[in-house]
Amino acid sequence: MSDIGFLIRHALRIEFRNKHGIAGLVVFSLAAVYTCYQATGTRATMESWNALAWVVLLFAAFNAVSKPWADDSENMRSFLLHTVSPQSWILARVIYYGLLLSGLGIVVFLGFALFLGIDQFPGWSAFQFWVGIEATALALASLLALLQALASRAGGGFGLVSVLGLPLMIPVILVSTRYGMDLMKGIVFLDTAHHLLFLASLTGGFVALGYILFPYLWRD
Repeated sequence: MSDIGFLIRHALRIEFRNKHGIAGLVVFSLAAVYTCYQATGTRATMESWNALAWVVLLFAAFNAVSKPWADDSENMRSFLLHTVSPQSWILARVIYYGLLLSGLGIVVFLGFALFLGIDQFPGWSAFQFWVGIEATALALASLLALLQALASRAGGGFGLVSVLGLPLMIPVILVSTRYGMDLMKGIVFLDTAHHLLFLASLTGGFVALGYILFPYLWRD
């Protein structure tokens, strides 16, 4: 745990040292939301509101992992190879991206609520939709963190992340879209909460896959 905490603090220090990093992600997310507002106005249908929210979150996630890590340099790799375990390294990267995408999920939801309104959500379903956004953000973070780590070791860059990530993201986005539509249609939360359990299962599966397989690539 000490290694994981050190790696997360190290990543956060580097991120905040680059003052344009997180600010650029926030501006990108808000600009995407504003573009959706210009295209649909405040009278977006339920289908449009739901679909656009997940599309913006998806591209925000891809934008977040497109930046190379300082740990991906050859000298840093050689140092980390002898100081931390590959399991700690991959878990730290998953947690970091989870925190980053969870924050972007809040920005996206608040942006949509501000520009497009939340009239489509009856009762507490707006809060439940935000919970779904956070669950989706964690699933995307665990998947993209694994793919970004594998791509950095294989030397494939962000192009490899895109090629591998888009097909694997299809079940995540499909489940999230169905969950959002259920809430907007007034379906009781308990009758659609199984979608959140499925997203949690995907998150756990991606993390377990990286925990088991990444050490083999790390040694290479």
